[in-house]
Amino acid sequence: MSQPTNNKQTVEVISVSEVPAIEPNRLGKFDTLITYRVDPLHIFSFRVPETNLTPQQIANYVKQDYQKRKGIVGLKVEV
Repeated sequence: MSQPTNNKQTVEVISVSEVPAIEPNRLGKFDTLITYRVDPLHIFSFRVPETNLTPQQIANYVKQDYQKRKGIVGLKVEV
């Protein structure tokens, strides 16, 4: 019988800052730019169109972003 693998990954949020929105329909508004580190070689940033986020909201957004990237990080492609 195989043991279930623990696929959990601990990441470190290294920056949370408010930045001007870049979408043409949101000019004059602000986004939150979140930067997190998975390991020394993998650092990712993304924006959410909200400000004044709680730590739990930030954690949820990081989880969502990492889940999207999870299948891509470490992917090897033959060219």
